[in-house]
Amino acid sequence: MTHPTRIDEVLAFLGIDDPELLRLLRNEGLFPSDELEPFEAEELRVAAMLMSDLGVNAAGVEVALHLRRRLLVLQRRLSQALAEMAREFE
Repeated sequence: MTHPTRIDEVLAFLGIDDPELLRLLRNEGLFPSDELEPFEAEELRVAAMLMSDLGVNAAGVEVALHLRRRLLVLQRRLSQALAEMAREFE
C-alpha cells in the first residue's frame, strides 16, 4: 500500500520552487490537499510540465488532466476487453 506524500516534497522533487504555480492550480480546484496520492503526484508533474514548458494556463491544465484521466480509464477498459477476448479464443 502506498502512502500519501506531502505536496511540498513532490514540488521539491520536481524542482519547482514557484509558489504561484500551485496557487494558480488551486484556484482551479486542483490539488487542494497538502498530501498527494501517487496518481495525484503524477498529475502534479504533468500539470507543472504543461504550465512551465508549454505555457498552458491553469484552466487548460484542468481540462487536460480531466481528458487524461478519461483516456487512462478507456485504455484500462480496452486492455481488459482484449484480455477477455484472448481468453475466450484460447
